[in-house]
Amino acid sequence: MSFHHKTVYVTLINTLVLMGGYFWWVSGRYAAGAFDGPDAGSAVGRSILILMGAGIVVQIIGMILFHFLQALVTQNPNPDQLIDERDRLIELRALRVSYHVTGLVFVLAIIALAMGWSIFAVFHIIVAGCAIGAVIEAAVQIIAYHRGG
Repeated sequence: MSFHHKTVYVTLINTLVLMGGYFWWVSGRYAAGAFDGPDAGSAVGRSILILMGAGIVVQIIGMILFHFLQALVTQNPNPDQLIDERDRLIELRALRVSYHVTGLVFVLAIIALAMGWSIFAVFHIIVAGCAIGAVIEAAVQIIAYHRGG
């Protein structure tokens, strides 16, 4: 299993943990009424900004832990991180599928906005679409690696 293939698993786990935690946190705040009233838009914006910051931190910590464990298990502190043409093609194929899914969800969110759905619902449709796109991107890469490219 190549180093790049292993990092796809780390990214998938990071995405699932981050999005699970985010939606759990937001659902609790939604139940408490934090997204009601005239300041609902700014509350949604703040929660998504927190998600973005947490996403960066979680990805950095996840990759540091992965590199540490990789070096510990293989006894090689400098693994071969070479990305070849096959890795690039797999990544491009996965990105194309992910962008299509994310774009479709964005259009669905715009339709929901046109139908009068709340700002909270529309923005979280977009957030969920980005998360689904990231999971599908990782899944396409994993499947392609297991099939041999």
